[in-house]
Amino acid sequence: MDIQTLHQALQELPNATVGPTTSQVKKLAKLIDGDVPLQSFLEQLLPQLCELFGGVAAVAWMKALGASDAVFGVRYKMEDVVGTVAEQKKHERLVQIAWAQRQPMLAEPTKRGGGGKAENPTGYPLLFGPVLHLGEPIALLEIVLGQAEGPLSQPTRQLYLRGAQLISERVYGGLKQRMSVPAATLQQAAEQIQQLAGEVLSIQQQIKRNIESRLQQFHGWSFPTLAENQAFAKMVHQLLDGYGLRVECPECGHPAILRCLRAGNAKNGAFVFDHYLESGRTFHGGTTTVPLIKVVQKPARRAALNNPG
Repeated sequence: MDIQTLHQALQELPNATVGPTTSQVKKLAKLIDGDVPLQSFLEQLLPQLCELFGGVAAVAWMKALGASDAVFGVRYKMEDVVGTVAEQKKHERLVQIAWAQRQPMLAEPTKRGGGGKAENPTGYPLLFGPVLHLGEPIALLEIVLGQAEGPLSQPTRQLYLRGAQLISERVYGGLKQRMSVPAATLQQAAEQIQQLAGEVLSIQQQIKRNIESRLQQFHGWSFPTLAENQAFAKMVHQLLDGYGLRVECPECGHPAILRCLRAGNAKNGAFVFDHYLESGRTFHGGTTTVPLIKVVQKPARRAALNNPG
């Protein structure tokens, strides 16, 4: 990520009344790309993050070697934020939740008596940015933002989360060159791709349901001319084809293409389901109005079916 992109994103943050200067952003880049050891790097990093985000305190959380659940923090001015033992315990629970998110998180102060698993016991909004290596967090940046007069607006929250994302990605390079990080494994890639495939399938199913619901609103429609009915059928096919979908033939259940053809006394054409069966190309249906459309996945190409290897 280049300095200009980071600078522009930080300029939009609400707490940056004047906005971070280019020199401040360059100073951060110099620290990250420099050769100071890890402890010194983190100690210098935290006050710089506070300057850039208009924060009052910060922590860099790291996992203890050989203890996957234990974390320790390099702190900057946190004694002014979390005081009592009860507050510390609540704050530690919040850190564990943020660590598990694998994406930036913004926790605003919890109202007195509000409770909840992700309770923020401080009087400040807490911004968390996980630093990921091969999809797993190796560190967690926490920035205590300045006190706000009320709840942050959604656009403001998005600005902070975007800033945390960019900072975490930039800090990753600095940590990677100062830490021993595990090498990539094919198993990790396979697990992430499997997870991605599941997410994509869920999205595809939602798209399919949405398209089917909207297209069923045309059930019973008919347009004044054959050309218009054909144009409608073509639009439906183009929409479905773009998402790897087809209409389901109500007669035989096979995936098909909706068409409107000249037919007998139907001067404006008849809607039919065009598909290939073992007996050859077949047209089922023949209604003069738009049939009830059900959506199914597009079948594999016939050549692929005949030659699976």
